[in-house]
Parts: sequence; structure tokens; C-alpha cells
Amino acid sequence: MLSLRPRAGLTGLIGSRDGVSAIEFSVIAPILLLILMGSIELPRAFMIGKRLDNASATMADLIARGSYADLKPVFAATSAISNPYDVSGASIVLTAAGTYSDGSSATTKVCSSAESNGQAYAAGTSLGPPPPGMTRNGDRFVVSEVTMIYNPIFPVLSKLTRWTFRSRKVWPVRGGEIYNGQSEVVLPGGKPCPA
Repeated sequence: MLSLRPRAGLTGLIGSRDGVSAIEFSVIAPILLLILMGSIELPRAFMIGKRLDNASATMADLIARGSYADLKPVFAATSAISNPYDVSGASIVLTAAGTYSDGSSATTKVCSSAESNGQAYAAGTSLGPPPPGMTRNGDRFVVSEVTMIYNPIFPVLSKLTRWTFRSRKVWPVRGGEIYNGQSEVVLPGGKPCPA
């Protein structure tokens, strides 16, 4: 049985309202911090993803217009479109390809490829089935691929530290030189598509 003195102390502790605000704040503060971090990281990640997607489409459009001796201005489009975000670590692969039909099925092959911070495709590499609208033998198109690992401001959220943005745009050739009866783009260091 408790003596009268400790019982009075417990009664006083239960009835005390000192420090209630501090306890409430310590419960709510982590939730508020997560909301703050999420309200900064998620829109930032969304915008970087959208800008990389736009940059991929822009580069595909630019190289589809004709052959370039130097692709530095095309690669620079990524930084210009993605400004103010740092996308210097993005991997960019630009590819000129063609559709080839071997009887009943069609496939696509790389004719020339160029890269910035990435790995260019070797000529003749298969890209799989042709994209919609480019299934005829001899169709020529370009592919722009951008890949970037997201670097969050607050790396405490493990899901955000492993995000990888990938954008792939396919564009029909709209200019370039005529080779084997087809208008096509030849990227620096590459050759025209074989007949």
C-alpha cells in the first residue's frame, strides 16, 4: 500500500498541465517535417521528370530535321529546357534507325547512334518491333532516350533516392539526306542505313 505522501505526488502529476504543449509538439513535429519535405520533393521530382520528357522530345525533333556534324547544341537543349534544375548527370542516347522487313515480320535496327554520358548503340543492333506508323520496310526514324537518377534535397525518404527517370521518344525523319531512296539522318561518326 502506498503511503499518503507518494499518493499525493501521483495525484498532483496526473492533474498537472505543465508541459502539455511540448509533448503535443513532439508528436506533431515529425509529421509536419514529413509534410514539408514531401511538399518540396514531390513537385520538384515531378517537374524534373516533365522537363526531361520535354527535353527528350525536343532532341528527337531537332535531330529528325537533318544530319548534324556536331551534336553539342542538341545535347545542350536538355540543360536549357530543364533549367533551373541540374541535369548534368543525365544520360542521353540519340539513335537513327530503320525498319526492315524479312517476310512476315518487321524489325528495327540501329543505323547510327551518339551519346552524352551514356552508351551509344552499335550499328546493326536490333531495337525490337517497329514503332506504330513506321512498320513499312525502309521507314526511317530517330529515337531520343534520356535517363537520370534523381538526387533528392532530403535523402531521408528511401524511395526518392532510387528514382530513375527514363524518357524515350521516337520521331519520324523529317529531313536529312536521301540514301537508298529514303530520307534519313546520319549521326556523327555513323553511316547511312543499309538498303
